[in-house]
Amino acid sequence: MLPEESGPPWFAKDPDTGRIDILGIPEQLKLHPEILRCGMVLREPVKPGVAFTTTRTEKPCYVVKVLKLDSEERSIYEYLQQHDLASPNHTIPFELSTLGHPLLIMPYVSWISSLRPATNDGWTSYELLSLFLQLAEGIEFLHRHHIAHMDYCYSNTLIAIRQDLVNDKRLVEGKLYIIDFDWSRRFKYGPGVQPAITLTPTQIEPPNGLKHFDPYAWDVYCLGRVCQDIIRIRCKEHTHWIAQWYASWLMGNERGCTGVCKCRPTARQARRVLEVLRSLAYALDMCWGWICSVYCALGRFSARCSR
Repeated sequence: MLPEESGPPWFAKDPDTGRIDILGIPEQLKLHPEILRCGMVLREPVKPGVAFTTTRTEKPCYVVKVLKLDSEERSIYEYLQQHDLASPNHTIPFELSTLGHPLLIMPYVSWISSLRPATNDGWTSYELLSLFLQLAEGIEFLHRHHIAHMDYCYSNTLIAIRQDLVNDKRLVEGKLYIIDFDWSRRFKYGPGVQPAITLTPTQIEPPNGLKHFDPYAWDVYCLGRVCQDIIRIRCKEHTHWIAQWYASWLMGNERGCTGVCKCRPTARQARRVLEVLRSLAYALDMCWGWICSVYCALGRFSARCSR
């Protein structure tokens, strides 16, 4: 067994050939004292070498993540553990191991690709902006505590659907959760004061090839990209011009600020503007529904008159 100080990633190895089995459960995780204490049986990786899940058909289902020792992830989770899980906190419910190499143990929650509109007519603008509002308040919550996610993206967003609720009583149906704080940092200064830093590895490509960003502004840029991805992937049936404008506004017109960023709004401003836009969208959706009802009524009246 490898020493606990090594990794992640932790990979299983074929006992005969010594080759890495990317779909296997590593021996040092099977024999981890916290896993043995809980009697947990891990079945498959959800992120090879890093995160593993128990059998999804058996409830409750858990995900175990091996934390990096050379990052602030553990200390950030320890800090977040002190706060109420209710919104605007969109951190997934979790426990930190107290034995051996640090592990994050959390309930299995569905990927954001599980998002479904309430009706077959697709998303209304109000429903779509309500989703964006959850994400904006989640990022604002982190920034309020001087935490920058640094690698926020579509795949780092989960949604609790009804089937997930049995995995943890603290989950809220329909709530979006922000995960993976591998590269996150907690700063001395908050938004509007913290200057640019060198970006850590990111899943979203920085605009114009830039390597330095105000960390809070980078999160807002990534939030805009996530909103764009939700529109592109989940909302193909309608053109949501308000939502599209909002996503573009978040991304801003990057000028390569070396100090505090002036290219885009803060998360707090983003959330406040979104609340106004959501109210506007609700009014427009209601008006459109009223117009359609009147149009249908006139059609029926015209049909009767022509008999």
